[in-house]
Amino acid sequence: MQPLRIRAYLLDGRIAGTEPFFPLDSILAAEWIRRNHPENYYEPPPPGTKEGWIEVPLPLERRGRGDKWYWACSFNMTPPVTEYVTYWHRRFDDHMERYIDFKSRRGKVDESSGRLKAYRMPLNILLFAGALEWYAVGNLGEVQELCRGIVSVGKKSAQGYGFVDCWEVVPWPEDWSESWNGRITRALPAEQGLPPGVKVANMRQYGIRPPYWRRESQAIVFMPEVRE
Repeated sequence: MQPLRIRAYLLDGRIAGTEPFFPLDSILAAEWIRRNHPENYYEPPPPGTKEGWIEVPLPLERRGRGDKWYWACSFNMTPPVTEYVTYWHRRFDDHMERYIDFKSRRGKVDESSGRLKAYRMPLNILLFAGALEWYAVGNLGEVQELCRGIVSVGKKSAQGYGFVDCWEVVPWPEDWSESWNGRITRALPAEQGLPPGVKVANMRQYGIRPPYWRRESQAIVFMPEVRE
């Protein structure tokens, strides 16, 4: 295990998401599950269930105490240049009408409700220049190997957002996985206190390890600031 810097050089800089953190341990965990348990990746356990979840053995240093453990891996430290809202749409394809059999009766496709309901949904886009950047403590070769299979970051990759051109994983002289320059760089359990050199930080309910949205992964934490 050694300190690392990981960069994801973006194809065009647009990533769908509401916050710029994009925890790398969560991205790596998803890739590990995709490779080793594809059935769990494509059909994960439903929210609220406690069975069927996989504890991924990431090539990162594990820290923390008891059930408040976490991986030694920062959140993304590259601030977005700007953000804006676009929209995605879903509607019934009129060309499919010729395949509908109303059995000699009059009928219509209901787009106001049900399975074929039409949607116009807002989508928040963060625009980054260059690359996303994380810091971690882990096995360089194994982190590189996992990164090679990751083609996108964030939501709606099928619509062209978040594509990664290439990854770079290099040794780093210092451990910035938890703090840097007097600021924390990832969510840290509040009950364990702030790292040395950090005097103050915001607090909120947030995840401390993948999957971050799962209730069992969440705690009251110190959160990094969104850098301008």
